[in-house]
Amino acid sequence: MKHYEGMFILHNRDLTSSSASEEEGEEKVTPPTPEEVVNGLIEKVGGTVEHTLLWANRKLSYSIKGNQTGTYVLCWFSCEHTVPAELDREVSLSDRLLRHMLIAVPGVPEESELPGPLNEPTGRRSRADLDMPIETPDGEKPLKVWDMLDYKNPQILRRMISAQGKLFSRVRTNLEGKNQRRLRREVFRARNMALLPFVGR
Repeated sequence: MKHYEGMFILHNRDLTSSSASEEEGEEKVTPPTPEEVVNGLIEKVGGTVEHTLLWANRKLSYSIKGNQTGTYVLCWFSCEHTVPAELDREVSLSDRLLRHMLIAVPGVPEESELPGPLNEPTGRRSRADLDMPIETPDGEKPLKVWDMLDYKNPQILRRMISAQGKLFSRVRTNLEGKNQRRLRREVFRARNMALLPFVGR
C-alpha cells in the first residue's frame, strides 16, 4: 500500500437539484459536506482514508471552469498503486470538483505536522522578506524561509516571485541548486491548484 496526499478544490455552491418539485411535507435533503464528497470518492475506488482536513474556503487566484471561489480539502489516504488512475477518472466525472492533485508521500503526517489555515495574501513583499526568520515556539531554532518551501504555503512562495510572476534567481534567493529546483516544483504545484497567480496583480 502506498500513501498519497490529495488536494481537492470543490464548488462553493450547492449543486443539488433545486428544480425538483418539493412537496410541503417532504424533508429537505442536506448536501454532503466537502469532506464527505472527497472521502466518498476515495472509498469508492478502493482507497482507505487516513485523515481529511477542510483547509480553506477562498477566492481562487484565477478562474477555474468559470468559478472565482472554491473550497480546498486536503486528504491523506493509502491505496494500491492502480487506484490513483481510477480516482482521476472518478474526479473527472464528478460535477462537484473543480480540480485535484495527488502526490505520493512517505506516510500520513502527525496532528502537529498538519498545515494550518490558509490565509489570504497581504501587502507587498520586499527583499528583506527573504531573510526574515519564521516565528517558532520558544527554545526551537528559528526557521528560514527556504525551510518552509511547500505548495500549501503560498505566503512563503509569494516572497520568491517577482511582480511579473517570475521566480527570483538563485543570487536573490540564496538557495542551493536542489532547493531552487524544489522551489520551482512547489510554485508549479501552487499555481496548478490556483493558490498562486501566473502573473502578479
